[in-house]
Amino acid sequence: MFTLVPLVVALGAASSVSASPSPVKRNVKTNCRSFMADVTASTTTNIDLKSVIGYPANQQQLIQGSINQFKAGSTVMQQIGKAPNITVSGTYPMYFEYCEPKAGGEIKGVFQTHHGLVGNAGYWNVFIDGSPDNSFAESAAAAGWATLSYDRLGVGRSAHPDGTNIVQISYEISQSIAISQALRNGTLGNGVPKFSKVVGVGHSYGSFLLTGLAARAPSAFDQVILTGFSNNVTMGPLGLPGFFSTISNVAYPDRFGGHANDYVITPATSNDQLGFFHYPNYSSSALPQFSAVKGEYTLGQQNTIGSTIALSRAGFSKPVFVITGNNDAPFCASNCSVTSLGGNNTQVNTVRPLYPNVSDSNFGVYVLPDTGHGINFHTTALLAYQQILNFVTSH
Repeated sequence: MFTLVPLVVALGAASSVSASPSPVKRNVKTNCRSFMADVTASTTTNIDLKSVIGYPANQQQLIQGSINQFKAGSTVMQQIGKAPNITVSGTYPMYFEYCEPKAGGEIKGVFQTHHGLVGNAGYWNVFIDGSPDNSFAESAAAAGWATLSYDRLGVGRSAHPDGTNIVQISYEISQSIAISQALRNGTLGNGVPKFSKVVGVGHSYGSFLLTGLAARAPSAFDQVILTGFSNNVTMGPLGLPGFFSTISNVAYPDRFGGHANDYVITPATSNDQLGFFHYPNYSSSALPQFSAVKGEYTLGQQNTIGSTIALSRAGFSKPVFVITGNNDAPFCASNCSVTSLGGNNTQVNTVRPLYPNVSDSNFGVYVLPDTGHGINFHTTALLAYQQILNFVTSH
């Protein structure tokens, strides 16, 4: 059955695992460089997903697995919740992109970013039609901040281990903690300096990751920014089922021909529009560019994405800012204003109870108008970055 759904950083050279095509970037405010580094994370408890969902021999079995998950009376999710735990550890080569202000002078801090499913490190430095307005790294640099982005485990140029039992959100949390400690200690190498202020930024799956990290390592980040996120994940056709997860080596054999069958991806531009865009609030170049550079994801990630919600964040009291497009399909069913919360609350306000010990003055929410899930590819991206930077500066 197959369904949809103190640490150390050791440095070393690593060969590229998988590369995605990238548009030409003419950085204006940033000096950026990319590099490979080995990331060693401590032993982590994952779920033995293989004992429940197995391994898809072909695309037809993968589709039947999604049917088994969402059919009436399905117990697949309950089986996953009761599956045995396994321990995971290791050192994996990871791809990083580091950007710092061209202007020089003292850097205020660094944003450590975490992309979502179908994304990669490039999500945080998007150039559309040659404009820097869609680049979070550019906006951050203009405000005096550096940005460290990376292809998460199992994505793009980073390592591709077992996609079911190793590449899960729990182990990725351990990797993120290791990277943040390396930034604070100045041990990431490759010319990346030591930082006293590290802000965690997530998008979608990356926001789930940071929500789990706030429970396991409350001091890892000085602030947490959650984009493309709510506590109301859509499981209907506008949510993850609409991605129509397809074995990546089947959907795009030229790019992902060497991938195992538990590495999947959205199969067509129409799926990308449904899951990430709100027409017509984006350039005509944005959607095809998104499809050309999108990244793969794993069945392990897909089936553990929501597991962080059940963790307790009682020990976390740092500032939290949530920003989501009003027409976010996976997290708001494409209309964040339809809610049972009352008052002026939107579905984005469902995040507030997850952080009970963050004071009201340290918790912020912003809903972007006319914007879908893939915020950074919309014409409102610059507004989103301004809201994020205003929050970080004021807190």
